[in-house]
Amino acid sequence: MSLIYKEDPERFYILDNDKEIAEMTFSRIGQDKATINHTFVDSIYRGQGLADKLLDLTVKKLTEEHREIIPICSFAAKKLNRQH
Repeated sequence: MSLIYKEDPERFYILDNDKEIAEMTFSRIGQDKATINHTFVDSIYRGQGLADKLLDLTVKKLTEEHREIIPICSFAAKKLNRQH
């Protein structure tokens, strides 16, 4: 299995060969905020930490842009609230 991380303008996703198996979407708001909207991992690939990897990538990207992160997605909210 070969996992590849790719970034579209407002999402990160993971491919296994040509099949998209996981994604996290976000939206930039103005100059200093962003929401994390949605997380999905194909049921076959759950339990492998893929959502955590996507969250790490997304948080890193938005932090580098000096944005306050507003987690709308329940997965992101749960994980980010644990860190505070």
